[in-house]
This record gives sequence, structure tokens and C-alpha cells, in this order.
Amino acid sequence: MSIFFKIKRVKMTVGILSSYMLMLILVACVEDTDFNPFGECGGPIKVNATDISLFYESSNDYKPATETDTVKFEEFGLYLKLNSELISQSSFTSSFPGSSYALSCAPNLDFQNITSIAITLLAPYGGKEAGTNISNLVTTHEGVKLSDLREFKGSMGQYKLTLDLKAVNKSQLKTKTTLKLKDGSEKFFESTSPVLLIN
Repeated sequence: MSIFFKIKRVKMTVGILSSYMLMLILVACVEDTDFNPFGECGGPIKVNATDISLFYESSNDYKPATETDTVKFEEFGLYLKLNSELISQSSFTSSFPGSSYALSCAPNLDFQNITSIAITLLAPYGGKEAGTNISNLVTTHEGVKLSDLREFKGSMGQYKLTLDLKAVNKSQLKTKTTLKLKDGSEKFFESTSPVLLIN
């Protein structure tokens, strides 16, 4: 009799586990209803920006550069990064674990709460005084001036920036980046570039 109950328990456990696994597989296959399983990625995901940062990179080794590093100006890269959080969705599948995205799809974010982004000098640089808003001299990789950037749909949350200011040899770019949100709050990030060498 006890063997019968043991076999029954094992079958029941296997049945429950199989059902749960099947449910996970079916729910986790598609995160976005716009997703095309034949190769195209889904539409933008609605997110809110939570923070902002600038980081620097040497195009020689593509590693982050700190203010104690020395980088040739022509190898100097400036990047802006937006941290985000997903806006809660009241869908049936959102309550299940195991959600996934296609590995081949780059992040496609639609920031809902950003008013503007500005960069201000904290120290003189390129003939501009400390306190100067240089947003109109900073261009994103899409060719949009930071001062004009108002559309954040289809963003990856990261922008390669180009600065239209001539640096002098062994200078450093010291800035404060301001992220203005629609609720009236602001996020700040102060940073100092590596020492820039000009030939």
C-alpha cells in the first residue's frame, strides 16, 4: 500500500513540475506583443529615467577612463548613460516569472519622464568659463544637439557625445550633467575627464 502511495506522489510531483515548466515556457517566449518571432524586434518599451551619468573611454582599448588617466584627444570618447526602470504593466504575463527578450535585440526604450538634459562646465575649458551651459556645443551620435534633444523614443539609454570645443594640451573637462524630469525633480552627475593630450 505504501509503495502505491509513493508512486502516486512521484507521479503527482512530476505532473505539477511539468505543468509549471510548460507555463513558464509559454509565458516567457514573448515579452512584447509587437515581437515578431521571425526576426524583427518589438516596439519601444516604456520606461522612466531614474539617474544619469557621463563616462569617458579611450578608443584604443575601449575601457572606461578615469580622471587620473591620460588619453590622446583624438582617442577620447564621451558617453552619456541614462538609467531606467520599467513602467509597470498590468498584463496577464507580467505577474509570471521567466520573462525574456530576444538576445539579438538591442534595448529599445521610450523614456516617458524626461524634460531635458544639460551639461554645465565646472571649470574653464576650451575658452569657456566655469558655469557655462555647453549643451548647445554637445552633439549626440544621431547629430542632435543636447540642448535640442527632446525625443527619447527608440533610445538605447546611451549616447555617444561629440564636444565642439577646442581643448588645450593636458586639460581636463569638468562638468555637471543635469537630468530634468517632468515631475519637477532633477538628477545631477559631476565628472572629470582624463587628462587630454593634444598633439
